[in-house]
Amino acid sequence: MEEKKLLNTASGLDMLGGDKSLYQMLITSFLTEAPFDDRHLDSLIASGKNDEAGSYVHRCKGAAGQIGAEKLHDEGQTFEDVLKGRKRGDVKSLHASFLAVYEATVRELSQYRTQL
Repeated sequence: MEEKKLLNTASGLDMLGGDKSLYQMLITSFLTEAPFDDRHLDSLIASGKNDEAGSYVHRCKGAAGQIGAEKLHDEGQTFEDVLKGRKRGDVKSLHASFLAVYEATVRELSQYRTQL
């Protein structure tokens, strides 16, 4: 099985028919328009609103998938499945892992965006 990349720009561009302008717009949107807010996620989880927390993670996961952020997409899927009760897992450790991959992805996207 192939190792998932933090940012697979070839895949992201391929999904958009090679449209670099649209790709850049999606990256900018991911980074600036309603970026993921871990405090909001913490609040949902602390309030026992795991289904809502799963939906919040789903939004971030979906956006990550559109731009080729493979690891974030996969981490998000696992975390969402546990939050929504589809699978068993440790919410606290999955939360920490998801946040670490999100932060690394943001750094990678920010770096990539300066090269466009």
